[in-house]
Amino acid sequence: MSRKVNLDLERSPVGIGIRKVGEWIEFGDFTDAGGAVGTKTLAKQIPAGSLVFGSKVKVTEGFIGDVSAVLDIGDGSDADLFSQTTHNVFAAASNLIEGADAAADASYRGFVAISSDTTITLTVTVDNDWGDVTAGKMFVEVFYFSTNPEIADKSQTRYDARN
Repeated sequence: MSRKVNLDLERSPVGIGIRKVGEWIEFGDFTDAGGAVGTKTLAKQIPAGSLVFGSKVKVTEGFIGDVSAVLDIGDGSDADLFSQTTHNVFAAASNLIEGADAAADASYRGFVAISSDTTITLTVTVDNDWGDVTAGKMFVEVFYFSTNPEIADKSQTRYDARN
């Protein structure tokens, strides 16, 4: 989506724009959580008043060294809140897309309402031991609708039909 279209969405009477948190992650960025799990908290948070609708992962270098590697994207308390199922990150792949997981029983994909600034936690689980992982690089994106203006330039934030 172009910046102009998103700007127009935020300037509309509804004021909702499409945003994302995106970050390049390498295997060395993860903390060994013990056993088969590595965790990483992304630097940018999802702001309060947002509706998360999904995630996308591009793996440019597989997380190898063990026999498998899968990624969950969550908020630290629900490991797969922003990805209903796991992303396979063992081999290079593009367009690994998942809807947000709005139900506890994983039966529903939909919007996840964010009532306070929320941290994104990545959890990679391998077959045996996280310490066995020797490589891996990916770009992780979490997409959301923002109900609060996040425009960084000096443009007005509400649509005015007189202009």
